[in-house]
Parts: sequence; C-alpha cells; structure tokens
Amino acid sequence: MPKRGRPKKDNPLDEYIELRVTTAEKQAFRDAAEYTGIPMATWMRESLRRIAAKELNSADRPVAFLK
Repeated sequence: MPKRGRPKKDNPLDEYIELRVTTAEKQAFRDAAEYTGIPMATWMRESLRRIAAKELNSADRPVAFLK
C-alpha cells in the first residue's frame, strides 16, 4: 500500500526559536512582511539569515546554513 500524506522535505524546519519583542517591533515586522508579500515568519527567517551571513562572512567565520 502506498504511503499517504505530504512527502518529507529535504531540509525540514525542525527547530523553534522563541523571541520576545515589543508591540511596536512586532507591528513593524508584520508591516515589512506584508509589504514584501510574504508571511511574517518567512520574512523574519530570511532577514535573520541575511544578517547572520553578512556578519559571519565579515568575521571570516563559516555560515552553518550555507554548507
């Protein structure tokens, strides 16, 4: 009998980060995400990845998610 359901992803998002922010920060993040037309979680993840890569590259350190 064939398997049912959604196929497994090659690189699943299996970790969770809890981040406390102010109401104003959350609204600004939501506004930015809406402006770009993507979900807030995706906007936050992409923004954090971009900043982390920039900072680690400038320090000549490896970027774990670019391996």
